[in-house]
Amino acid sequence: MNTSTEWNELIRIWQQPAEAGADPRDIRGRVMSDSRRESLLLAAEYAVGAIIVCLVAWKLATDKGLDTFVWGFAMLWFTAMALQFTSTNRRGLWAPSGDSTLAYVDLALERLRRRERAVRFAWLLFGLQLAFLLAWYPATWFLWPQQAWPLLERTPVMLGWLALVALALAGWTASTRSRNVSARAELERLRAELTAAA
Repeated sequence: MNTSTEWNELIRIWQQPAEAGADPRDIRGRVMSDSRRESLLLAAEYAVGAIIVCLVAWKLATDKGLDTFVWGFAMLWFTAMALQFTSTNRRGLWAPSGDSTLAYVDLALERLRRRERAVRFAWLLFGLQLAFLLAWYPATWFLWPQQAWPLLERTPVMLGWLALVALALAGWTASTRSRNVSARAELERLRAELTAAA
């Protein structure tokens, strides 16, 4: 094989990923950008969790009573569930298993799967909170009748917040699934091309 043929072969190999839509620098850049974003999201989620814990602690310190204790315990339990899930769901997503483009593509695909799992968990947590509220109302009427009227007065505000949270969850779900569908199709096509070329 002469030098010209070798050079042409190197050019063909070097250009192949670009022709296939698989620029390794682009994939690696996107994955590293996602890593920075994931770190910021994790920090923000823990900050929100810390704020919730502080607010619950303040409420428990200033408002004594069994009803406040039950409410505070439920809030802390839901917060702990959310923080535990977010830590577990991100485990193994910080760096690819190797330094190949295929490893970066696999990591990007796994992150998409984990985002979908996060959407399902958010709806599950919302459902558990609704179940708690549905149990809380009758319990308040029978166990703490003195709290029943203040709770009834806050009902429209609470229903408004629940509707707002449900709307935000629905928007986040639609947005995440829409982005994931297009990203998954591109990444799976890219993975098939890289696997075939290997």
